[in-house]
Amino acid sequence: MKITEEIKNLTPIFEKYSEVKLVYLFGSRANGKIGPLSDYDLAVYLDEKDAKKRFDLRLRLMGEVSSKLKTDKLDLVILNDIDGPELKYNIVKEGILLFEKEPFKVIIEPKIFNEYFDFHALLLRHNLTKA
Repeated sequence: MKITEEIKNLTPIFEKYSEVKLVYLFGSRANGKIGPLSDYDLAVYLDEKDAKKRFDLRLRLMGEVSSKLKTDKLDLVILNDIDGPELKYNIVKEGILLFEKEPFKVIIEPKIFNEYFDFHALLLRHNLTKA
């Protein structure tokens, strides 16, 4: 999938926040199946331990990104706060990395993959999924 100029123009927003380490585009805009109801799905990894600060930054990012894209059709999630290993795995596996500050991808993605594979093995062991 080709990244549009409007998506590329989001980079300065992410650059100005030291906590923003990774940003992925996922969903219909990442897999090229854009329809009339498609929104912008972004997952952001923050180097911030405090949950309240992550939440506040999420709100700021949502406002700035929505303003830049000139739409409120935006779903911005904080990758750190997603509970389900499957969703995190699918985001990094099938999503498009839009922004990376420092070499953070090589630190975070293996953790997400390991968490998913451990979870998947547990489901297999208890016959809750197919191989």
